[in-house]
Amino acid sequence: MKFHSIIKFGKMLSLVASIALATSCARQISSDVYTGTHVGEASTTYSGVITHARQVTVQEGELLEDNKLGIVGGGLGGALIGSQIGKGKGSDLAMIGGAIAGATAGAFAEKALKTQNAMEYMVQVDNGQLMTVVQGPSPAFSVGQNVYVIIGQKGRSRIIAK
Repeated sequence: MKFHSIIKFGKMLSLVASIALATSCARQISSDVYTGTHVGEASTTYSGVITHARQVTVQEGELLEDNKLGIVGGGLGGALIGSQIGKGKGSDLAMIGGAIAGATAGAFAEKALKTQNAMEYMVQVDNGQLMTVVQGPSPAFSVGQNVYVIIGQKGRSRIIAK
């Protein structure tokens, strides 16, 4: 009876960790999304022209050890699955192996969830200054397009069409 309680607890913990992992995805980098703290905030806006545009990758949690939820969730899930294999010491070894493999897979999965495609834009603003802004790929802007660069009080920048 006690073993079954541990298995049920492990399954529940694995489910909770998986849900937490899924909700810890990369932050929203679209120029169309504002947080509640931006509402009512005065921003500085510059008029300019796109001089350069290129695709880039935005990555949170660059190192595998930065992806703690994936490590924990994958490790628990792997240990749970491994514990179902074999008997006695064989089951213990399978549980340890499953925990290691699951933790590694979970870290890679979380890293993939936190990686997004983006665009890097260089904008020459009307005062001659050159600004670089990285944001989501949509909406897309092209070289020579007139735009506004909006910079919030906390430094968050975004580009919108003029």
